[in-house]
Amino acid sequence: MERKHPARSRQFRSKAVILDLLKAHQQSGLSIQAFCVEQNIATGNFHRWKKQHSTEAIIDQAAVAGFSNLQIEQAPTERLFAEVKGIRFYQPVTAAYLKELVS
Repeated sequence: MERKHPARSRQFRSKAVILDLLKAHQQSGLSIQAFCVEQNIATGNFHRWKKQHSTEAIIDQAAVAGFSNLQIEQAPTERLFAEVKGIRFYQPVTAAYLKELVS
């Protein structure tokens, strides 16, 4: 049995439109094939969009779930660890080493 699809013309869709279509599919509850027929989209294109934009969808979902972006700043390179009798240490040393300096 042959399936007849309506004639599809090439159409440029912006990134925003593609993301809206992906969200609409998630909310529709339809299968990918049924959604693509309804929206007159080739299923191959839909799968490609889904693969290409999956990370953005995850980021959007994380924002909705209450997560925020974390920015990690590099610690200053000259952070003082300890100072003994005017000698400054900028990296951790053993307690035995410090005891030796004090005596």
